[in-house]
Amino acid sequence: MITKNPVEKQEPPRNSLILYSNSNNSFWELSVRHHLSLTAVFLFMLQTNVFFLPDLISANSVIKDSCCVVIDVLRATTTIVTALGNQAAAIKPVVTVDEARQVAADWGCLLGGERDCVRLDGFNFGNSPSEYTRDRVENQTIALTTTNGTRALMACLDAEQILIAAFANFTTVVNAIAGHARVNIICAGTNGEITLEDTLLAGALAAGRNASQQNDQALLAIELWRQCKQSDDLNQNIFKKLLVSQGGKNLQQAGMVSDIKLCAQLNTHSILPKLSSHSKIIQL
Repeated sequence: MITKNPVEKQEPPRNSLILYSNSNNSFWELSVRHHLSLTAVFLFMLQTNVFFLPDLISANSVIKDSCCVVIDVLRATTTIVTALGNQAAAIKPVVTVDEARQVAADWGCLLGGERDCVRLDGFNFGNSPSEYTRDRVENQTIALTTTNGTRALMACLDAEQILIAAFANFTTVVNAIAGHARVNIICAGTNGEITLEDTLLAGALAAGRNASQQNDQALLAIELWRQCKQSDDLNQNIFKKLLVSQGGKNLQQAGMVSDIKLCAQLNTHSILPKLSSHSKIIQL
């Protein structure tokens, strides 16, 4: 008697995608129906994290190989966007005053920086975007040290890409991060405190991505932005929010209300400054 080998049962082809999560090192299967568009699949894969302070970054692995967006609305990132928008050649962010002076001595570049809203002695510029006019910065490299912003930049050096965001270049940044699977938005804060102005911009950027995976800080920031944008005059509403923030109050006490107004303006520049993690220089 001849025994036939059983015919192996063939599984029908799967109508699915196998996806991998970097965050928990695991795979999962996503069923793809005919009506599920590629856009919907892409949105499912998007991840957005907001960190209200650099110290709140949960682990270095979160930053590694991601796209990081650094925010210091009042005023470092607004100043950087303004300077490069007015044709500055490059910005060299440094943490300490001594380091800034050393860079200026070695490179022959200009000096910009502040402590507690006040321009540092012997520096060409403070941290007011109004100072960085084209006639003063065109083709110039500037070593910049600020109270909060430069520290936030240095926290992102392991990222694949580091972008500089302000309300001044809002739409350009939104468009730039749309195609990245993992985006981390880092707020500088003020003297270790969470700030309303940075959280507001973080929420605007996170809302623009419409990612399916968001941490709680992203959800909180998005809700703040949704409340703010319900206005016929969005620039004015942003300005009002910035006025009541701690950073805004600090600038008001220093007589710099005009700076708050500048920092609240949307889309004054269509540029995308990037920090090189290798050279630690910001350029377009």
